[in-house]
Amino acid sequence: MKKFPELHSERLVLREINQGDLEGIFAIFSDPEVLTYYGMDPIQSKEEVNDLIQKYRVGFEHGTVYRWAIVRKEDNQFLGTCGYHNWHHRYYRAEIGYELSPAYWGMGYMQEAASKIIEYGHSELGIHRIGALISPFNKSSIRLVERLGFSKEGVLKDYAYSGESYHDLTMYAKIHS
Repeated sequence: MKKFPELHSERLVLREINQGDLEGIFAIFSDPEVLTYYGMDPIQSKEEVNDLIQKYRVGFEHGTVYRWAIVRKEDNQFLGTCGYHNWHHRYYRAEIGYELSPAYWGMGYMQEAASKIIEYGHSELGIHRIGALISPFNKSSIRLVERLGFSKEGVLKDYAYSGESYHDLTMYAKIHS
C-alpha cells in the first residue's frame, strides 16, 4: 500500500486523516454555518464521519482522492481538511476542496494549506488543471482562490442540490504553467 504524503508549511502539518480526527470532522461537517455554501446538508452522526474517513482512504488507494487533515504545528490542533477530488488522471485535472473550523477563519491557515497542496499537486501528482467549484455568494472562498491564482471561468446553473433547493456554482481554475 502506498504511503500518504505528509506536507509541511510554516505553521501547519498536512497529514493523512485518521480516526483521531473524527470529533473535529464531525464538528465541522455538522455545523450549518460551515456548510452554508458547501453544497451538502449537515452530517447527522459520527457514523457518517466514519464513512467519510473511509471514503477518503479508499479514494487515496484508488488514486482519485487526496484529502489532508490540516493540523497546527505548535499544538497539533486539528483545524480542518483540504484536498483533491474528481481527479481524472487521463486529463491531468482535479478539483480542490477545503473546509476549516470557524474558530480559525480569517487567520490565513487555508491559504497556507491550499498553497502547499497546489504546489504538491502540480509538482508531484502531475495535475495540470486544478478546478474549484464555489458558490457565487461565498466571498471568502472566492477571495482565497483568486489570491492563489485561480481564474473565474463561468457559472454552472443549478449544479448543486442541498437544503431542498438547487444552487449555482462558479467554476474557477488554476492551470500549471
